[in-house]
Amino acid sequence: MVATTWKQEEIAALKADYEDLAQVNSDAVTKYNPTPGTGRTGYMAVPPNNYPFYNEDEKYEPVVQPDGGQLSDWKPLYQPSKEQEDEDRKKAYETGVPHGYVPRGFRYEGMPTIKLTVQSELHTEKEYGSKRDQNGKHSGGPFTIDVSPKMTIEDLRLVIKEKGGIIPGMQKLAYAGKKLDDPKRTLEHYGVAYWHNKFPSWPITIRKL
Repeated sequence: MVATTWKQEEIAALKADYEDLAQVNSDAVTKYNPTPGTGRTGYMAVPPNNYPFYNEDEKYEPVVQPDGGQLSDWKPLYQPSKEQEDEDRKKAYETGVPHGYVPRGFRYEGMPTIKLTVQSELHTEKEYGSKRDQNGKHSGGPFTIDVSPKMTIEDLRLVIKEKGGIIPGMQKLAYAGKKLDDPKRTLEHYGVAYWHNKFPSWPITIRKL
């Protein structure tokens, strides 16, 4: 594999930035840097996290694809189990990181609320709404709910189910063109409270897709 040769002043600048860096070779092909100086690993001759002051566990071996593209992410994608996701969100919450975590059993009573209109693109006015007949069937079409901006999307779906009769599994929610797909995030995180203050008539929509 032929590598682009680096200019000496570029290597000198790199060494100056990292005084404890071992000798930098502008064209050394290694398992950690199969394409040095080509731009595929950035503008440096050595990928940033492969400097000698990193231990072997912190370094990565880039994957070179058939088309020459290079994947330089040395960590696997974050794909937690449901239990791990809840635990990670809990840790973030407890350390002050805004990550949409709400403790189980949390109650929103006493918190300021906003009044939102809910409308469905999936149903007719005879299939959902705040009106109920003697059999408990909902009708009436678009309806309003009073909810706290601190409420999670997960809990919002339960409120919509109780008031309008649409089961959570059918609720692909959107607000102001933004999809509200993360059940653990809050209305506040999605900016619903902010935009509701400016445009109170904007509805929460149960979208088709």
